[in-house]
Amino acid sequence: MADYYPTRLTDLISWHANFAVEAAATGTTLGLTAGNVTQTDTDSDTVALLVNYSEAVDAFRQEVTDFRDSVLRGDPLAPIPVAPIAPATLLLALGALPGIEARTRAFATTIKASPNFTPAIGEAYGIVGTSPAQGTPTLAVTSLTGSQVRLRIGKAGFSVLAVDSRRGGGSWEQIGVSQTAEFIDTRAPLVPGQPEQREYRVQGMLNNARTGDPSDIVSVVTTP
Repeated sequence: MADYYPTRLTDLISWHANFAVEAAATGTTLGLTAGNVTQTDTDSDTVALLVNYSEAVDAFRQEVTDFRDSVLRGDPLAPIPVAPIAPATLLLALGALPGIEARTRAFATTIKASPNFTPAIGEAYGIVGTSPAQGTPTLAVTSLTGSQVRLRIGKAGFSVLAVDSRRGGGSWEQIGVSQTAEFIDTRAPLVPGQPEQREYRVQGMLNNARTGDPSDIVSVVTTP
């Protein structure tokens, strides 16, 4: 999954501005403190000042180079060019602190860990990376001895999948998550020593939430 944090300096300005706006609106409901929210706004201002100042310095450097070359190597009959003017002294935002990227990533981790977090919120904050194309997972099951069942999962591009099962006429329940192509159901039978029919399905997960279509349902009879 591609990283959500911008690599181009110019993209950081709009990204942090958006992050600060979202934090002001919902940050405290997603685990951030009031001080954290204030810091996101300060960090946004600091990022804009630093990036703009850096660009101004780069432009000044080029102007100085052009001025130097014109005076040293230019036409001796030409008028002296106007000397470039240096950018104004940089004054950072009140409350500016170093480590903006690391701090912002920590804030994003807090937000994602909140029980109120959803993929839509992640998109709004800009803290969800891009994923490769994902399809519908597939599933095959094999009965093992001791009432265990092996699940072979076609992950369809997902890193993590939820594993569901139902048995004995009951409801679907999530019995685990899988990061690999194999999952072993080690649950004891409802009636000790007796075979039972179990149904299974899997569904992709992204940012701790289910996404996409679940696999087809497959069933198996266990072997005690």
